[in-house]
Amino acid sequence: MYRVNCLLPRADAERLSDLLAARDPSPASAVSVEEASKVSWSLDAFCVAEDLANEAAAIIEREAPGVRVVVEKLDDKDWVAVSLAGLPAVHAGPFVVAGWHELARLEGGRIPVWIEAGPAFGTGHHGTTKGCIQSLANELKRKRPQRVLDIGTGSGVLALAALKTGAPYALGTDLDKESVRIAHENRKNNKVGRRFKLLHARGAGHALIRSGAPYDLVLANILARPLVGLAPEIARLVKPGGRIILSGLLTHQEPQVKAAYTGQGLNLVNRRRLNGWSTLTYARTG
Repeated sequence: MYRVNCLLPRADAERLSDLLAARDPSPASAVSVEEASKVSWSLDAFCVAEDLANEAAAIIEREAPGVRVVVEKLDDKDWVAVSLAGLPAVHAGPFVVAGWHELARLEGGRIPVWIEAGPAFGTGHHGTTKGCIQSLANELKRKRPQRVLDIGTGSGVLALAALKTGAPYALGTDLDKESVRIAHENRKNNKVGRRFKLLHARGAGHALIRSGAPYDLVLANILARPLVGLAPEIARLVKPGGRIILSGLLTHQEPQVKAAYTGQGLNLVNRRRLNGWSTLTYARTG
């Protein structure tokens, strides 16, 4: 895994994030934009191979002449060190998402979700993941879902949170085989057993996904462009009265995502914004 990083004004960071995410295929497996200071934002592109990292760096340098781009190799030791040196626990609603070093000190009254730092997206620290967990916590106050679909499951954190509050079944899918492998480990660590099924698949058209429909809750923390493309399929997969929680979109990308899902007859019932990222919750009436 390689990390491509640079500091830019917010508008440039968001523009380049969109540009990298929109390329098909994109050299980056994931792109993140975070506030670094009052005047600069950190753009991170995570790539699975050095040539892809160099390609991402070249795109950034071409589109933002003069910017200093750093390409850094990340190995397994780096991720473990980050975890043990202290990714702090993430508190969101009733949930605490953390590595074992933090959960071992956890007092009662909270719902622990054991996720170690690693190359699979979803430790709970990113604005998209935290926004999804907060939105999930809000939905759980309303109704406990029976069947959950988590598209782009990454570490499995969102599906695991739903299962740990009593959902009897969740299907997590991801186009990245390594993420599916790590989600399997997290399934074991969190002791949810066969209630959490995992599938290596792109999009939402796989036969196993369709056969499990309709779902009470569909989670999709991916990117704006695939969210728009998947809108018709996701709308068909959720049952009447069900909910859809979407994230992976920057705040300025809200209009295009809203248009796609409103066009499917879905109603926006909640919106959260964290660190420049948006989480949208939709309801299917009926």
